[in-house]
Amino acid sequence: MSIVENLNAEIKTAMKEKNAKRLGVVRMLKSKILNVNARGEVSEAEAVKIIKTYAKSLQEAVALAKTAGRTDTAAEVEAELAIVKEYLPPELSAEQLEDVLQGVVSELGKDKAKFGLLMKTALGRLGGQADGALVKDMLNKLLG
Repeated sequence: MSIVENLNAEIKTAMKEKNAKRLGVVRMLKSKILNVNARGEVSEAEAVKIIKTYAKSLQEAVALAKTAGRTDTAAEVEAELAIVKEYLPPELSAEQLEDVLQGVVSELGKDKAKFGLLMKTALGRLGGQADGALVKDMLNKLLG
């Protein structure tokens, strides 16, 4: 089942259960996808990218709410973020990520001048299973 089909089924379930919070979040995800393609015909990779972008904006909202001392708002947004993360592929562990990056470095060479190429190759292989900032930090550590 594609992500869009899964979202449609989840909307029906949330309506039947009268779960307003979940219904609102799932509808928001669907609207984000429909903003890109009005028919909802997006590839799985594109849908994951859209959902990741939304999750990242929610994480930033949580951070801003916490710095402003608005714990109630931060808790609401964290609850929304938890629902959004259910639709993302599982992230790789630090060991798995390091293994992938070691493979990329051994293949392309341990050269700081090739950092952009290393990042591009690594992110392509990871397919959205790791945060770009985390990949960057770990790659910097490997290149020493």
